[in-house]
Amino acid sequence: SPRMSADPAAGPARLALIAYAVLAGADFGGGIWDAFARGPRRDAQRDAIAHAMGPVWEANHVWLIFVVVLLFTCFPAAYAALGEGLFLPFHLVLLGIILRGAAFVFRASSPTAGARRWGAVFGAASVITPVLLGMCLGAVSAGYADGLRSYTLTQQEEVKQALFNAVLRAEHNLGGTENR
Repeated sequence: SPRMSADPAAGPARLALIAYAVLAGADFGGGIWDAFARGPRRDAQRDAIAHAMGPVWEANHVWLIFVVVLLFTCFPAAYAALGEGLFLPFHLVLLGIILRGAAFVFRASSPTAGARRWGAVFGAASVITPVLLGMCLGAVSAGYADGLRSYTLTQQEEVKQALFNAVLRAEHNLGGTENR
């Protein structure tokens, strides 16, 4: 029965989602740090972030792909509800992941002016993408899973909370960087 095939998939899906949250979260945090790097050590900080992220940043998205495949094959009703209810934020997340990856690569091979523009795209995508992912997680965990069609991306409290959390994390990560 479909129920029997779905139950064993729930554990690996949870583990993969946790792996994505932890590993890609570190990359997004590096991108946020990159976006807010200021002062005389800005370029050195950005180089350190790029060298730390370089070998693994793209591999982290494999966990997300694995979760989507498990969701599609083992939980088609949930996949359909999430796909319909969170259509816009999920597609904005995909756009953010694509722009972030392209900007990371193009920034490294562009002249100075181009590198600044691609750096701005990389930073913006690194801030916006996890905020959108957090809003999607908030929508599901707040119980909108049954009526996702009624969830709007602009609900004021969720937006304020997601932005506040992003700013708080960035502020925490940047604390004391000028003195290092």
